[in-house]
Amino acid sequence: MAGRRIIYLLAWFGCMVFFWAYQEWFAWFALVTVVCLPIFSLLISLPAMLTAKLELHCPPAVPMGMELVPELRYRSFMPTPPWKCGILVRSPLHDCQWQLHVGDPLPTDHCGALVCSLRKPKVCDYLGLFSLPLHCSSQTTVLVRPDPVRVERIPELDFQFAQAWRPKPGGGFAENHELRLYRPGDSVQQIHWKLSAKTGDLILREPMEPVRRRVLLRLDLNGTPEELDKKIGQIAWLGSQLLALDIYFEVQSLSGDGIESWYITNTSDHTSAMDELLSRTPALSGSIRDRAEQAAWQYHIGGGTDET
Repeated sequence: MAGRRIIYLLAWFGCMVFFWAYQEWFAWFALVTVVCLPIFSLLISLPAMLTAKLELHCPPAVPMGMELVPELRYRSFMPTPPWKCGILVRSPLHDCQWQLHVGDPLPTDHCGALVCSLRKPKVCDYLGLFSLPLHCSSQTTVLVRPDPVRVERIPELDFQFAQAWRPKPGGGFAENHELRLYRPGDSVQQIHWKLSAKTGDLILREPMEPVRRRVLLRLDLNGTPEELDKKIGQIAWLGSQLLALDIYFEVQSLSGDGIESWYITNTSDHTSAMDELLSRTPALSGSIRDRAEQAAWQYHIGGGTDET
């Protein structure tokens, strides 16, 4: 906009010199036209400037390293006048921010949530001499998900997770059953008729389900960007391995928001927990290892080369 103002001032100065030197009607007409042109431009631009709206669009999640340029969508009641803005990108996980120009790609080299917002959006008149603040949509967040990182040294997963059995609520199908005497209120569909005929008592086949033992994954959400890529990538890989073995588990994390836990029973729970980790702030001090937890199997995720 500064460049257009300089061009206009040069044009105005040229018309003044032309009128002073020529002193004819055409010089006067040119001078009046140049003087009135900004007012005319502002009047015909105001409807477009007052109804203009700028929206920032990004996909909700992308893999780490993918090149992503934010999309800006401009809407107005009239033909688009000139506009300008910058893009402010903030990463809570890494406690840093970037100022980008329109068309610059987002910094997706490391995992984490990127909170994107428009910086100083302005809309100008058609000549680019006047400007007004531009109404824009609220900020948007892009989750940069890490690549899974294989865990080489982990304790054996070959153990019995069912330390006890309990009656399955509501009955239904189950691989294991327990025989007991019929009690009033039991479903007649679960009566073992052949065994009842032999014993003379009503014997019930009660479906049983395992009481799962606690499996725990723990991590401190701190370190360099490379260490955080490794930690969250290991959580992603190890969690998928546990789910493939039909093992439910708990993720426990120490971040700037304190200690949080997520109970994972399926892939959707796992993805949701990983996404929430990407949006947290780093832990400033302490370690989750300082808090003792009882579990049948637990693993602490470390980001350094010598951590296990």
